[in-house]
Amino acid sequence: MEADFFQKGLQTELEKQGVDFIYFVDISHLTDKQTKGYSTAILFGIALSKDYLEKVAANPDYVEQMKNNKTIKSDEFHLTELKTDKIADNIEKYIVSKGFKAYSQSEENILKTGYYDNENRKTPLPHKTIAGLAGLGWIGKHNLLVTEKYGSAISMCSVLTNAPLDSKRQEPSIPLCGNCNICRDICKTNAIKGKTWYCGIEREKIIDVFQCTTCLQCIVQCPWTKKYMNKNEKAHTHNNV
Repeated sequence: MEADFFQKGLQTELEKQGVDFIYFVDISHLTDKQTKGYSTAILFGIALSKDYLEKVAANPDYVEQMKNNKTIKSDEFHLTELKTDKIADNIEKYIVSKGFKAYSQSEENILKTGYYDNENRKTPLPHKTIAGLAGLGWIGKHNLLVTEKYGSAISMCSVLTNAPLDSKRQEPSIPLCGNCNICRDICKTNAIKGKTWYCGIEREKIIDVFQCTTCLQCIVQCPWTKKYMNKNEKAHTHNNV
């Protein structure tokens, strides 16, 4: 099977499942612990709706109320995370069915296979690390990916593979947060330290993940997310091929 033909088929498969962007990323320079021996990562994601973001932005207690009312199963962000995870599992099966190896980095799979460090709440190769190598965005002061198009209003997942794909790699982007500290200032638990990310910085200097309550306010109040919310355009699938 020709690599180009396979890649186009894979891209079509992803687009059919409703993703807003696709990247084929060269991860061959990373450690085996990070890559599990695979040379390429397929990164994809779905943007959250502007209506949802506006609803969360207007209610700082949105997540807390959702937990109290036990409505998390109908929450858009929760459902989008489940969807991107399911897509990753489906793409793993698709690649394997074509005779190659693949590893879905869905939450269920990294837990099941022991790839997630539960004690420290981290994984060797986060989706945002792959996104940085894809040139999709940068790590903000809230320790989340920030993109020029969507801000932080995205759900991502990834699949590692040895399939013959035309993958590319960029140097991680320098953060464009500047002197903005909105995410730090609105964080009720002071989990966000307000430090600018740089390659090699310890996560603990940026955020205390054990203090974070996932209130989503640092996502929706980010000026880059606000910029996306104020745009009158629909998301279109983007890829790097």
